[in-house]
Amino acid sequence: MELEELKNLWEGMSDKLQQQEQHTKKLLEEVTEHKYHSKLRTIKTSETLGAVICYLGALYLILNFQKIEPLAEQIFAIIAIVLLFSLPVISLRSLKAMQQMPVSSKTYLETLTNFRKSRVQFIKFQRLTVSLGLFLVVIAIPVLAAIKGIDLSETEHFWTLTFPIGIIAFLGFGFWVLRSYTKTLKATEQLLSEIKN
Repeated sequence: MELEELKNLWEGMSDKLQQQEQHTKKLLEEVTEHKYHSKLRTIKTSETLGAVICYLGALYLILNFQKIEPLAEQIFAIIAIVLLFSLPVISLRSLKAMQQMPVSSKTYLETLTNFRKSRVQFIKFQRLTVSLGLFLVVIAIPVLAAIKGIDLSETEHFWTLTFPIGIIAFLGFGFWVLRSYTKTLKATEQLLSEIKN
C-alpha cells in the first residue's frame, strides 16, 4: 500500500512539474515575442514618421505643380512625387515582413533563419531607399527652386557650397540611420538566439 501511494505521489509531482515546465516555456515565449516586437517598434516609429514626411512632401509638390514652368522641372516633379509615395511603401513593407514573423510558433533554427533573411532584405531595401533618396534630393532641388521662383544659376555659392554640404548632410544622416537600424536588428537577433537557447 505504501509503495502504491508513493508511486501515485511521484506521478502527481511529475505531472505538476511537467505543467510548470510548459507554463514557464509559454511565459518565456511571450516575453520573447514582446521584446522582439518592442525592438522592431522603434524602427517602425521612425519609418512611420518618415512616411508622413514623404507624403506631406508629395502633397506639397502636387498642390504647387502649376507653379513649375519648364518641362524638365515638371518631369522631375512627377518623378519626385512617385518616389515620395513609393519610398515609404518599400520601407514599411520590408519591415512588416519582420513584424509578422511568428517568433514562438517555429523552431529555434526556423525563427533565426527567417529573421536573418528578413533582416538582410530590410537592410538591402534601406540601402536602396538611401540611394533613391539621394536621387530625390538631386531632382527635388530644381523643382523646389521653380516653385519658389528662384534661379539657381544666380544663387551665390549654391553649387559650390550649399549643394555639396546638403548632399554630405543627407548621406551622413542616411548612413547614421542605416547603422542604427543594423544595430537594433543585430540586438533583436541576439535576443532571439539567447532566449531560444
